[in-house]
Amino acid sequence: MKRVIFCLLIGVAIIPQCRAGKNLLSGNFWDQYDSAERSRAADDAPPLTVAVEALGTPSEVSPVVAPVEDLFRKNYWYLLLLDVKEVSTAPARWDKRDWLVLGGLTAGIGTVAVFDRQIEKAIRRNRTDAVNTFLHGVQPLGNEYAAGIMGAFYFAGEIFKDPRAKTTALDSIAASAIASGVVTNALKYTIGRARPIDGLGPYNFQPFGGHDSFSSGHTSEAFALASVISEHYDTPWVKFASYGLAGTVGYARLNNNRHWPSDVLSGAVIGTFVGKTVVHFNQKHRTIKLQPIVGPNVHGAELSMAW
Repeated sequence: MKRVIFCLLIGVAIIPQCRAGKNLLSGNFWDQYDSAERSRAADDAPPLTVAVEALGTPSEVSPVVAPVEDLFRKNYWYLLLLDVKEVSTAPARWDKRDWLVLGGLTAGIGTVAVFDRQIEKAIRRNRTDAVNTFLHGVQPLGNEYAAGIMGAFYFAGEIFKDPRAKTTALDSIAASAIASGVVTNALKYTIGRARPIDGLGPYNFQPFGGHDSFSSGHTSEAFALASVISEHYDTPWVKFASYGLAGTVGYARLNNNRHWPSDVLSGAVIGTFVGKTVVHFNQKHRTIKLQPIVGPNVHGAELSMAW
């Protein structure tokens, strides 16, 4: 009996040692060695700093990372520069279908331009006091009131913690600035078309001569705003209301004898193109991103995510 107990004690003492020896000789020795070396190297490396940037909660580590939904952060204004670049270089990425669409739109604008005088006379003959009053109130939607609409979306997003409303406002600001302030103004002063009120006819062009009829800035801004809202709130009634109001702004410019019909049509095309381009480009940047951070006292990476 004593011998049996003695043998059991010896077995209990030996089995764990055998298991440990099996692990050491099982072929994982070099993996364990490499793991130990990596751990030692990590101890010698600078500490890793990971900054998490959530929607509306920007990191202070780097000002030029994925966009932050805040008008007063440098991140947003950096994104605006990227939007300008995206719109300016878009033709370089177009395929055959895109060029065909551009050709069709250009042909349509050119066809309307042929009949600019006739259309302008027809609109002038059908003016009424009621229509004039209504259009006089709608026209600022392409300029002064547009800022109020953008501001309403932005502050609604802030107050009600609605990221979609806030994003709509910021995309609208970018699209309107690019469509009206950059693209349209460049065309205005480069082409130098006389306005109807100048009395020089629809085909008076003086490049860089001071005339600024082509194309309509109010219309391009109105359609940029409409396209951004429609892209973020993709429902039929929103699209109808947004583009309907934008179209009314364009008609108001015709009714007030400020633009030729082809000016308004080109402004609508520019505004819609810029608005859609800005929204789709910015959506790609509202995803999880990881980028390195290198600075005097910072070594690590920045993780940006939106949800």
